[in-house]
Amino acid sequence: MKIKQLKRWPLAIAVALLIGVSAATTTVLAESSSITVRATVLNVRLGPGMSYGLMGQVQRGTKLTVIKQENSWDQVRLAGNKIGWVASWLVDQNEATTTSARTATVTSGANIRQYASTSAKVLGTAAAGDTLDVIYQEGNWTQIAYHNTAAWVSTSTISLTGKTVTLASPEQTQPQSQKAAQTVSAIKVTTNLAVNLRSAAGLNAPVVTQLPKNTTVTVLDQSSEWYKVQTADGKTGYLAAWTVTVPGTKAAKAATNLAEATIVLDPGHGGSDSGAESTSGKYEKTYTLQTAEAIGAALRAQGANVVFTRSSDTFVDLAPRPVVAEKDHADAFISVHFDSSANANEASGFTTYYYNAKKDMQLAKALNHAFDTNLSMTNRGVQFGNYEVIRNNTQPAVLLEMGYINSDKDFAHISSSAYQQQVASDVVKGLTAYFKAGNHQ
Repeated sequence: MKIKQLKRWPLAIAVALLIGVSAATTTVLAESSSITVRATVLNVRLGPGMSYGLMGQVQRGTKLTVIKQENSWDQVRLAGNKIGWVASWLVDQNEATTTSARTATVTSGANIRQYASTSAKVLGTAAAGDTLDVIYQEGNWTQIAYHNTAAWVSTSTISLTGKTVTLASPEQTQPQSQKAAQTVSAIKVTTNLAVNLRSAAGLNAPVVTQLPKNTTVTVLDQSSEWYKVQTADGKTGYLAAWTVTVPGTKAAKAATNLAEATIVLDPGHGGSDSGAESTSGKYEKTYTLQTAEAIGAALRAQGANVVFTRSSDTFVDLAPRPVVAEKDHADAFISVHFDSSANANEASGFTTYYYNAKKDMQLAKALNHAFDTNLSMTNRGVQFGNYEVIRNNTQPAVLLEMGYINSDKDFAHISSSAYQQQVASDVVKGLTAYFKAGNHQ
């Protein structure tokens, strides 16, 4: 295998540019990717308005990832990738303050719109002299209470009177006493298997305690694929997102058999990155893709969900490959390569590499054992490998070197359809044993 060190500044710049682009006139990305709740309790609603029902509450100090902004409402990501809405002006203060509104007099005819935009739907009109209840003002637009929801009028069409009024809120937004507030659940998740509660976000972090299956915990924060949680007895720590389920959502349980699993296959190299060469000038990239395709077909025949990092002779940089596994919550990531020695025909055999012993070792052992009993090539065993695609992988990951491409003896196997099919069959066998043993968490 020949790994090229590639510059990633263009990719970083492209991502940064994409993040900076707004989605629409009234829907823009937040200036910051997260907000911190400083109110005692912040209601999370089903939509961007005070009349939408509650879906839960978050406590003071909770960090929320902002997906987009719609007028004065932030759409945020909650535990289990649930999506909700919070009022941006209430992040710093308790919601009870919204029962008081300022009054304004309409100075000229005003259209009452659904959003703060002249292209937004007109919900009604207000004539000169009418009185409106003002919730919030933002530049050229003013948010008002309108038929138990929030609507918008142009600021230039009204004049504040200096008086306040108590809003008649719909039932689900009435101010709650401390006792009543306890009936609205904070965001909670439930473990879908026995898991380790860790002191930090990462599989190498020390274990605080072990939690049995079906333990319910309260989410305090979310960081990538990890939740910071608090147990019923007050212990705090981190759980991997794929080990928990949010009530009312489909269980995101770890696979217990191959038919439930998502497997990411990573054919090494591709496009301008040809990899190593055979003595006859054939490229590694060709055979990694052929072998990965054979593995993918065999896995799909068993019901597995298979995702490829590349499916054609195209260049894919190293950094995005492990991201595919994280994004798809892969139960296993398998990178396929062929080795090369300094001199032709001086080395032979296959090797199974891991990086993180706790996360990857059992997967490496299961696959290597399956290969050992069937492949007519020297087994060089399970070894530590400091390769980026497994080093930076949050999911169980291995890198396979399935023979030396510049060994004529090995290349006869590597380029053989029969050998590729046998590798595929052995991967199925190894993964079946891996999931049966209950190693993946």
